[in-house]
Amino acid sequence: MHNVLVVIHAASGTAGLLLALPVLLARKRRGRHTLLGRVYAGAAVGLSLSAFGLFAYDPSRLWGLALLGGLTLGWLVGGLWIVRRRPRALGARGWRVWHLNLMGSTVIAFVTGFAVQMTGGHLVAWLAPTVLGSLLIARTTARELARAPRRIAISTAG
Repeated sequence: MHNVLVVIHAASGTAGLLLALPVLLARKRRGRHTLLGRVYAGAAVGLSLSAFGLFAYDPSRLWGLALLGGLTLGWLVGGLWIVRRRPRALGARGWRVWHLNLMGSTVIAFVTGFAVQMTGGHLVAWLAPTVLGSLLIARTTARELARAPRRIAISTAG
C-alpha cells in the first residue's frame, strides 16, 4: 500500500506542477481555464490525500508533508467554494481576489513540496516558494483590484 501511495503522490504532484502554469495563464473564462482547473484540482486532491496516507506510515518524519497536504486541501476547497458561490458580500470582483489567493496558495504548496523533495528538506526550500509566490500573488491581486469597478462617491457638500 505504501508504494501505491508513493506513486499516487508522485503522479499527482507531477500533474499539478505541469498544470499550474497553464491554468494560471489561461484566460479566466469557461473553457480551457475551467477544464485545466478541474484536472489541477483532482491532482491537488490526490496529492493531499496521499500525503495523509504517507504521513500515517512515518508520522515523526513526515509531519511537514501532512501539514502541507492539509493546507493545500483547505486552500483548494476554499478556492472552489468561492468560485462556485461568488458571494455578493465580497463585491463585484472580490470573489476573484479570494479565488486567486487561495488557488495561488495551492500552487505555492506544490512548488514547496517539489523544492523540499529536491533539496532533502533544506530550510530555503520550505521558505523561498512561499516568499516568491506570495509576492506574485500580491502583485496579481493589486492588478485585479485596480481593474475592479470603482464606486462613485456622491457628495452633498456644496
